[in-house]
Amino acid sequence: MNIRPASFRDLARIEQLYSEAGSGDEQSSQLSPDHPVPQATLLRLWYALSKTVSSLVPFSVGTAGDTLFVAETREGIVGFIQAQASGERAATLQILNLCVTATASGHFARSQLLTHLTNHGLEHGIQRFVVRLPLDHPLVGIFLEQGFVQLATEQILYSDDAPVTPQTARSVRLRPARPEDVGAIYLLYLRTTPSHVASLEGSSLKVWQSSFAEGAMTRMSHDDIHHLVVEEPGVVAWAAIRPASATRPTLLSLMCDGHNPRLREAVIDGALRELPPGPVSSVLRHYDSELIRGLQKRGFAIYGTQVLLVRDLASKVRLRTAPARKKPVLVHAHLAQSVPADTSPSLRVLTRRSERSPLP
Repeated sequence: MNIRPASFRDLARIEQLYSEAGSGDEQSSQLSPDHPVPQATLLRLWYALSKTVSSLVPFSVGTAGDTLFVAETREGIVGFIQAQASGERAATLQILNLCVTATASGHFARSQLLTHLTNHGLEHGIQRFVVRLPLDHPLVGIFLEQGFVQLATEQILYSDDAPVTPQTARSVRLRPARPEDVGAIYLLYLRTTPSHVASLEGSSLKVWQSSFAEGAMTRMSHDDIHHLVVEEPGVVAWAAIRPASATRPTLLSLMCDGHNPRLREAVIDGALRELPPGPVSSVLRHYDSELIRGLQKRGFAIYGTQVLLVRDLASKVRLRTAPARKKPVLVHAHLAQSVPADTSPSLRVLTRRSERSPLP
């Protein structure tokens, strides 16, 4: 089996595999076993991924940013894997698709495609891979066998229209976040995230920026995501609103200190007031249970549950070879006069010592 970068000649076959993998989406609430995509069940609801090649990322053979590899046998192309960087110069790739045929060759292609992708990542400085799969998805076991670990469980919440009626009498001021707020938002993340999750996802500010919220923190004020924070004093809440597009609803992200229920409720109301009219979704993790309940009280329904799997790769380190140490050379006193002026200092020291203590 040959694993290689996809080319434009492969588009028709890739589209066919992609369509076959999602052919049952409209007839069933369960996705195909070979169709892992971010927020998969919500995307199926909103028809976010059309069954056309236009939904695939551009080919980038020379970099690790947007990557598409195919598995090829004598039968032809039996599968492909697609990954996308979370931001510019990011060290994290998110796996968007792993589609294979139902044949034996397709079965073996899964692990080979994943192995090839991770090796490709190592060569280009990628340190982390993430993938989101529906809970109990058959492919979860495949990823676990390849060294992925489950980082969190995420609830996908959805509402046909964001409610505007406040559920609490208290109000808070959400101001636009600035790039200099990133450090304070990171500290908020550390306060509201279990240590075993933060130690992997947010081991440092740089690591956290590249992976959290699909790298949105590295692009603050440079894309269309609207970041908001609440200060009283210090940053105690954060919200991010990604505008809707033709293929998905508005996406709402939330993070809030949990010690004050009234603050949390006011932050939810304040964030909902910032949303444009129309459908909205939010993906919150299992430890954000109070935020999940808060959105449910406001008409959001849990549409699906997905697991977040992560694999960290060891960074390549080039070891510097220490220069070979020369063995000391003893020089007799009567040879001292013949030592050249450019002799190394260590040899001249040995010479001087030999002059003071001549060998018998």
